[in-house]
Parts: sequence; structure tokens; C-alpha cells
Amino acid sequence: MQTRLMTILLLALLASVPGHLAAQRSRRPARGEDTGPVSVTRSATLRVSIASDATGIFDYLSDSQKLILWFPNQAIMEPQLGGQYHFRWEGTEGVWSGVVTEFIRGNTLGYTWRAPNDPYPTNVRFKLAPQGAETTVELTHGGFTSSDMLDKAVKAWVLYLRNLKSVVEGGTDMREAARRPATRPRRR
Repeated sequence: MQTRLMTILLLALLASVPGHLAAQRSRRPARGEDTGPVSVTRSATLRVSIASDATGIFDYLSDSQKLILWFPNQAIMEPQLGGQYHFRWEGTEGVWSGVVTEFIRGNTLGYTWRAPNDPYPTNVRFKLAPQGAETTVELTHGGFTSSDMLDKAVKAWVLYLRNLKSVVEGGTDMREAARRPATRPRRR
């Protein structure tokens, strides 16, 4: 009887393991989950391939005059380790400011990121990888404590990375079209 009970308990335990492992592999805890004394941060990595060399793309990431062609409307960037940056967008209040935390010309650019009303800074990192005639731009934005804030950042970065690709490859800035409300065709 005892052996049979042990076998049933062991089988019940093994049957519960896959579900438990799947929950541990979840990308992020459900909203509102109490993690107690454990600090949980979230990050996202986005990639885009651009038909250009890494050095040229790096200039669009680190040069104040090229940044405003695809990203903020006003930019001051000190392209060096420890340098400061200040970004401003049309129609918004305040200035996004931070410090350059990684700088390898033509390869890697990282900086702290803090919007005017954000309660804490996060971290942005661009990594460039040449792939023949193209360059893969990998953007990682991390340090979020809220799924909502991460989702909002991902949505914005998708727009801006698409715009970077459009500006570098064809000289077309898509920001204005994104700001305009969609128009419906007239009915006849």
C-alpha cells in the first residue's frame, strides 16, 4: 500500500512539473503580480536590417544633425563615453536627457533614457552588425518595471526604427505621415 501511494504521489508530482516550468519561462510576470522583495525588470530587443554600412548608420545614431532627420525634432548629442544628450519632440513638453554609457564608433552606442515624467531611468543600447551590403541594427531597451511602460516604448521604437531605415535608404522621413490622422476616401 505504501509503495502504491508513493508511486501515485511521484506521478502527480511529475505531471505538475511541465506546467510549472512553462510558468517560469514566461517573458514577463502578469500585471500586478507581487514579487515581494525581488526586483523584476523587463526589456525588449528589436532588429532591423538597413541597406547601408555600419559607419554611416552609426552617424545617424550619434550625430545631432542626423538624429533630427529620423528621431527627435531637436537633439544635442556628445558622441563619447560619458557624454550628455538632450532630445526634444515637437508637441511634447520637457526634455529627454541622459548620459552615454557605451560608445564604440561604428559598432555600439548605449545611453540612459529618461523621459521628463518617467519615475526612473532605463537603458537604451544600439548594436550594429554588418551583413554583406546591409547592417543589422539591434536595439535593446531595458530596465522597465512595468509591462505597460515597456509596451509603450516598443511601439515607439518600432515607428522610429522603421523611420531610420526609410531615411537612410531613401531619404524619406515618415514621422509626419504617422502624426496625421488617417483620411477616409470620399463616398460618391
